[in-house]
Amino acid sequence: MFRDQVPNSMSMLLFGGISFLAAAFRGLTGFGYALIAALGLFIFPSPADGVAFILFIDLVLTVLLLLDRDHGRVDWPVTRLLLVMGAAGALCGSLLAVHLDDQTSKQVVALAIFLAACVAMIRRPPAWLRHTAFGAGIAFLVGGLLAAFAVGGPLIAAWLLARSSDRRLVKGTLAVFFGAVDALSLLARGIVGALGPDLPDHIAVYALPTFAGFALGRALSSRMGFETWRRISTGGLLAIAAAGLIQTVLALSRDLLP
Repeated sequence: MFRDQVPNSMSMLLFGGISFLAAAFRGLTGFGYALIAALGLFIFPSPADGVAFILFIDLVLTVLLLLDRDHGRVDWPVTRLLLVMGAAGALCGSLLAVHLDDQTSKQVVALAIFLAACVAMIRRPPAWLRHTAFGAGIAFLVGGLLAAFAVGGPLIAAWLLARSSDRRLVKGTLAVFFGAVDALSLLARGIVGALGPDLPDHIAVYALPTFAGFALGRALSSRMGFETWRRISTGGLLAIAAAGLIQTVLALSRDLLP
């Protein structure tokens, strides 16, 4: 959105800082990397480049979390349903990403960040949300949003929380779902030519601060009580929602103003 106003070195520092904070939040809470990192997509000349990087890093962080024995168990009957619908949505989302122009993509990303963060702040999802039909539809929608814009994860989290109060089970199921959808999204984007030619360069530049942030978040998480964790999670999501709303207004006003 503001790429032409920001020098290249400054944009690298800005996104490196955003990715560091996003990874630290993911390491601390177990979620939120893509949601926060997507706030930095305005720095990239094309959202496709930034989304591909976010999907790749989110996949790597998911694998690291799954290797942690304390991360949680997996509800495989539910996960199979989510994976099938999420895969179908990811294929559709990858095709959509190819046909959207850059400005429209940035507007949709900003709005999706705001809505997803608002959903994530719902502490007690309604009981009617737990029905399987809702889960199938939400998994398809989230798969499409993740593939096209790297956001939308809190929607499926809300559905899982409505079905189960076991945090470890929810976290483990989410990790498998996000990892599979991220991998499929990257594969589909590669097939349709939407990965972006600069992905290896972005990984080389931003991987170090990203993984440093993740390590910091994990270290802090091991020393943090539940109430502190809850306050940080809620406060972080509130800040994300506010930032997403600001970006949405700026993105829309740019087209409306002469």
